[in-house]
Amino acid sequence: MHAYSFKDFSDKILQHSIDELTHSSILHLGTSGNLDSYYAPFDAINTEAKIVLVGICPGQLQWRNALQTAQDALKQGLDTDEILKLAKAASAFSGPMRKNLVKILDSIDLPQVLGISGTELLFNEQQSLVHMTSVLHQCILVKGKNYTGANPNMLKNDFLNQHIKTYFLPEIAQLPNAIYIPFGSSAVEVLYALSNLGYLREEQILDGFPHPSGANAERIKYFLGEKTAAELSPATNAVMIDQAKNRLLDKIKKLNLP
Repeated sequence: MHAYSFKDFSDKILQHSIDELTHSSILHLGTSGNLDSYYAPFDAINTEAKIVLVGICPGQLQWRNALQTAQDALKQGLDTDEILKLAKAASAFSGPMRKNLVKILDSIDLPQVLGISGTELLFNEQQSLVHMTSVLHQCILVKGKNYTGANPNMLKNDFLNQHIKTYFLPEIAQLPNAIYIPFGSSAVEVLYALSNLGYLREEQILDGFPHPSGANAERIKYFLGEKTAAELSPATNAVMIDQAKNRLLDKIKKLNLP
């Protein structure tokens, strides 16, 4: 699989409207069955980061936000590195997801471990501490809808597995000692699979967080202590959340940041 980058699409991003870019084949990279891949300007890598926040893949909201930011920056004549930094900062975990993410990481005292006053700072003046990414770098759609990580399994699907190998593995190589925080069970599964293959050490993976998506609201509220077990719907397993959180808190105590 060819590794596409911003230089391949910068002219098109500048010339077309955001609606044209997101509702046409202009940024289309490939198709496999019901899956389609579209270029998203998330190329920036902060090689000095201590923490790497790992999602599943950019959703359509994050994709649009990144393209809009990149287009605005291109019109201002900014250089490529600055454009990509701005696009990543404005779009990664953007929307309601970011508010949930901040609450989740604040609740387990990650800012204290990093020596900062709050997680929100990672999205502005303390950006140097964090790298935000996803196991699938590009916007992946299933029948035109956001890919959620579940169907198909990205480790068993050749098209998605090639995306991981082409874009995510080279990124890991540039951040060999960082702590990786995956969000979503499929992102967790990918990181442990890569650990088994020797790309990461297991102690680098800090998992057990609920995914910050708004669709995961009940699990997030229970994780944060805003709901009791008795108040949960049958779809939410309090015991599993408790066990994951306890393992997570134990890992945090043993963290050895670079």
